[in-house]
Amino acid sequence: MRTLFISIFTLIVSLSLVAQESRTIAENIKGKVINADTNEPISYTNIGIEGTLHGTASDAEGNFELKIPQEFVSKNIYFSAVGFQNRVFPVNTLFDKEFNVIKIKSQSYDIDDVDIAAQNMVLVRILRMASDNIPYNFIRGPYNLNAQYKNEKVVGDSSIIQIADVLIYDKNGYSNPSKKDAFQSLKYSVKSNESEADYRFSSGRTNIDELLEIDWARSATSVLNPAMTTGFNLKLMDEPKINGQDFWVISFSQDDISLAGSGDFYANAFKGEITINKEDYSVLKIEGKIESPKNSFQGKSLAVGDNTKKFLTHVVYDFSIDYERLKPSKIILNKSYTLNGEKVTEKSALTITRVNAVNVTQLDSRQYFTGQ
Repeated sequence: MRTLFISIFTLIVSLSLVAQESRTIAENIKGKVINADTNEPISYTNIGIEGTLHGTASDAEGNFELKIPQEFVSKNIYFSAVGFQNRVFPVNTLFDKEFNVIKIKSQSYDIDDVDIAAQNMVLVRILRMASDNIPYNFIRGPYNLNAQYKNEKVVGDSSIIQIADVLIYDKNGYSNPSKKDAFQSLKYSVKSNESEADYRFSSGRTNIDELLEIDWARSATSVLNPAMTTGFNLKLMDEPKINGQDFWVISFSQDDISLAGSGDFYANAFKGEITINKEDYSVLKIEGKIESPKNSFQGKSLAVGDNTKKFLTHVVYDFSIDYERLKPSKIILNKSYTLNGEKVTEKSALTITRVNAVNVTQLDSRQYFTGQ
């Protein structure tokens, strides 16, 4: 665990450089962090402005450099390293010297507790970098995605299978990711592969909207919303090598589950994992699991009205989205629930087969039924 903890601290320098470029810089502080008892350098010390995500880390020799934006000159700066006491003091006290020597004292405590707290801060920064780099790591609009939609619904002993070709039009793509932009810019049409069009609400209705909502990179929601990341419990689960590239696998959950975090109005259990490329902070995969006592028939993010009689109960579902070559490649949603006293299971998938950014077909609406 300590090896993983120390290795991720090396990332803070690169995380900080991008964030520092976009602000008006008041001062550039440089220095070295050393052990107050031995004068030896302290590697990978976490350094940051209190109450913000702005920070860096000392290198292997204890050296650091941090540009201080104008709006932070009156704040405090902290130095935190595993096995040492934290130091906090006004950042402007470092402005008068060309090179600062910061001495921090050793301290013995439960290393596991420190790892969890410090690691969470670093993982927040990784997620923020992943969010900030979405416009550079994913396709920008306008473009079309050709996809195959499949939904298998089992109710009692009967089974209904929907298979359709879906054309997705995205006016803006990932250039300005947000929930509002995704809803306004994403349109789609559905061409059923059935011999006869189905206009019945129960079987003709698709859940393509729910599948598209799983694309958190497009909507910058949940753990990819920088304003929310500090509200998650984060843990570094693994650092795998996939197709010759290095990744982080970060688990996430919330103690107080929110609609903005889970996307589910009534969720009472919510957890998941996100896989991020170490080189460019691109998202490779998001997966999660949610339990909810009930869901609106019109969508999991909506409330159920007091007089509403038709809604889902005992809802449990898992979901995943894989990204490949600047776009989603496959979105999966597996759900079980009770409706009108009957147990229902659904397996839905949206598989992207082709992307087209030339001679784009524009759409002006979303087709919610296969028979439209």
